[in-house]
Amino acid sequence: MRFLPLDRPVPGTEPADAVVNLVFLANLAAQETTGDTASSTSVERVVHRLRGSAEYDTLAYALETDPDEDYAGYLLVSTPLLEDTHVAEAEVVLDAEYLPLPGEPLSPEARDVLGLLYAEAEAVAARLGRSVVQTWLLHPAEEVPGSGGWAELLRGRGYELGLTEIQGVVPVGVPAPAWEPPLRVDVVRDLAFPAPLIDGVLALYRQASVDVPTGGLDAGAVDWTRERLASAARRVADTNREMVSVVLSDAEGVVGISEITRFPGSEPGVAEQGITLVAGRARGRGLGLNLKREALRRAAAALPGVSRVYTSNAAGNPWMIEINRQLGWRVVSGGSGWQLRVRPLSP
Repeated sequence: MRFLPLDRPVPGTEPADAVVNLVFLANLAAQETTGDTASSTSVERVVHRLRGSAEYDTLAYALETDPDEDYAGYLLVSTPLLEDTHVAEAEVVLDAEYLPLPGEPLSPEARDVLGLLYAEAEAVAARLGRSVVQTWLLHPAEEVPGSGGWAELLRGRGYELGLTEIQGVVPVGVPAPAWEPPLRVDVVRDLAFPAPLIDGVLALYRQASVDVPTGGLDAGAVDWTRERLASAARRVADTNREMVSVVLSDAEGVVGISEITRFPGSEPGVAEQGITLVAGRARGRGLGLNLKREALRRAAAALPGVSRVYTSNAAGNPWMIEINRQLGWRVVSGGSGWQLRVRPLSP
């Protein structure tokens, strides 16, 4: 048994077969769990992750248990580089041979492979000087978070359930909102905000990093600056993402933002919801629902072919859950975030 590091992708070259297979298996698992393609990833997205950025670095490994057989699984370990620098995020992908059918228990062989993958994730995190490992499970919508064999395996390794999510899709065909003066909407592509909006947008980004529920998972506030925004805009361009930001302002300045992104290589009819946030001084007026309506309609106009938007909500965020329900949200899955504290091998 050995873990084989996957080489970092070189721009202009074809992705490695192992990366293509990793994505295929990840999507197979997601579609078996959800019965939908909306939560699928793409080769392009994984390649961009493996190239790294100023904010995140990602290492990938293939698990070889027999040189004459397919890899038993894959491991991705991502490390935040600006905030939460004590955290490592682990994602494991099983080969189809070990992937249980929906509703079926993990086989003993699958448990063994998962044990190897998580043990390596914890060892890599420790070598990188990280003291916390976080990982996510995707499960059917009807499954109680924290139940099932996979969750049992994590709990047996000392992981604690920190956060649960509800995931689904919202159609873009929603009624047009009515905006009364002095409310004004600006539509911005690919984070190219006009100068008068930047300070207000940065304030909302900072607030979102505090307001979005994280449960028992370690997650610090994000220090959004003009330089960080410019860097993020360059990454959007470099990774060929298509991003639509709807900014709501009143006479005093920016009061809300909702963002939707279509990722390269993903199903063209599906985009993904980013943050939606209304400033504290403007809450309680129904602006969040209309802001999301505006974002859905603007995304449909700006991103030809998009018919639905995939969105995840913390189960403890009833405000946004109710908004999505009013928009026709169809729940396809649940998610659970888990955390383990480890002893780092370096500072």
